Amino acid sequence: MGDDSPRVVLLAPYNGGLAVARALVRRGEPVTVLANPGDSFTAHSRKVEGQVLPALDDGPDVWIDALKAHGPCVVLTGSDLASEFLAERRDELPGTVRAFERDDDAHLALLSKTTCYEIADRAEVRRPLGATVTTVEELDAVAHEMTYPCILKPALSHLWRAVFGDDRVILAESAAELVQEGRRALVAGLELVIGEYVPGADSDVEEAILVRAEDGSFPVAIGCRKIRQHPAGFGAASICETAPIEESMDMAKRLLDAAGYVGVAGVETKRHAETGERYLLEVNVRIPTQFGLGDAAGGDSSWRLYATLAGLELGPEPELRHGVKLVFPELELHAALKRDGEGPGLMRRLGSWRGAGDLGIFDLRDPGPALALLRRAGASRIGRVVSRATHRPGSPRTAL
Repeated sequence: MGDDSPRVVLLAPYNGGLAVARALVRRGEPVTVLANPGDSFTAHSRKVEGQVLPALDDGPDVWIDALKAHGPCVVLTGSDLASEFLAERRDELPGTVRAFERDDDAHLALLSKTTCYEIADRAEVRRPLGATVTTVEELDAVAHEMTYPCILKPALSHLWRAVFGDDRVILAESAAELVQEGRRALVAGLELVIGEYVPGADSDVEEAILVRAEDGSFPVAIGCRKIRQHPAGFGAASICETAPIEESMDMAKRLLDAAGYVGVAGVETKRHAETGERYLLEVNVRIPTQFGLGDAAGGDSSWRLYATLAGLELGPEPELRHGVKLVFPELELHAALKRDGEGPGLMRRLGSWRGAGDLGIFDLRDPGPALALLRRAGASRIGRVVSRATHRPGSPRTAL
């Protein structure tokens, strides 16, 4: 297929996009990776044309120029920021560039939890009750109305991440704690969503991973159930598996239908531990981190995602095997080493990896990304040690 197929360009792939790049390369498709410094390891994947550009939020014009240089291509993203970039600057893209984000406004609407929840209400998709706040006065008013504990999270996760890092969901136990944490974010100019807490374990979190085509069909539908996440309770999946998630899948399809969404998405839900009802948590309008599950379970999902955007003919989706695991060793090991009394220890974690169909970055057939990540981690650790050794209080600084 490769000689006549349009080139695949993956923007800021991270783990999900890396899985797609690997699968398509193995099918002989030409693949380019345009990476941020933060996911530069993806540019080291075997047989891809890899390029590390300045951070997307610092140099978007460079990314536009890079896309213009590629000629006919299909563009897929692995980050919220990259999806927002394509949607907001779609008029600057050449006509030879195909991207899901350039044909509708649904990506931006679902990217924001505020408008996503409005769409959910129209689609009669259950979601946590709450409110959006943009001012300290609104925060104070909401704080006195909420039932505790409650959840505080950003309306746009990637904006929060740029300021405060990856811990972007806060469980507030009291009005005082909610106001304290919320004020900090509001001062930084972030819009916040305050909502009821849905009790349940990590294994109560499910994700419907879908590709919705222009005709309203779903060429890809992967049911994913989290087994563990890091940090526990509100983190990213560190180990998950394919599973039949009929209710969550139905909720996700109704939501995407109501939004008129065309593209790839991960719709996350959580089962209420007491009532058994499922609630919408959020929507990722890009290649979800767990997308590699589809290929590992026999769904040929990466090819079907690519073919949907490229306009190639597709037959019925292969039936996926349930119980296929995807492990992210870097998260699992970090959780084990950081143990704070929650979650299994290292040996129990390693035992639960048995039979995993996908190990994320760590792939013996494509060791480049893992080696690049380990080199970067080692250099960062050495830098911190040197800094501490040479900049002790009272010690002279050496001019370089």
